[in-house]
Amino acid sequence: MTIRPYTATDKSACLDAFRSNMPQFFAPEELKDFDEWLDTQAQRNLADTSECYYVIENEEQVIGCGGYYVRPDKATAVMTWGLLHRQYHKQGWGRQLFQHRINIIKAVCPTCTIQLDTTQHSAPFFGKMGFAVTKVTADFYGPGLDRYDMELKN
Repeated sequence: MTIRPYTATDKSACLDAFRSNMPQFFAPEELKDFDEWLDTQAQRNLADTSECYYVIENEEQVIGCGGYYVRPDKATAVMTWGLLHRQYHKQGWGRQLFQHRINIIKAVCPTCTIQLDTTQHSAPFFGKMGFAVTKVTADFYGPGLDRYDMELKN
């Protein structure tokens, strides 16, 4: 298992992982946003630790991705586009990638509150990781995909 910074050559595998999670975890309409967002990540300065995006590999194959950014006020860090190819769910890979991101955030911004948004389908996973729901918005991502805003309990 390897976790490393995202590069442009990872885009296809990340998009495949995203598609494998549609429509249960991501609305099909979100694919275009994710695709365009990946292009911005391929351009970013890897020395800038205020925003990072990673991939997780199993036997040199990208099986998932996820990142974070620290808001300009340096009070909050937000988890971004975390996902694992569906065939790797419930095997511990997502937990490893998630914990890696939390550890980096805590090193880069020890006083930051860590937040994320997700659907009702992934909220239980994040609850097990210590996050609490702060707000729910029905059908935010699409019909039947509610947005759960969550924050890491200190």
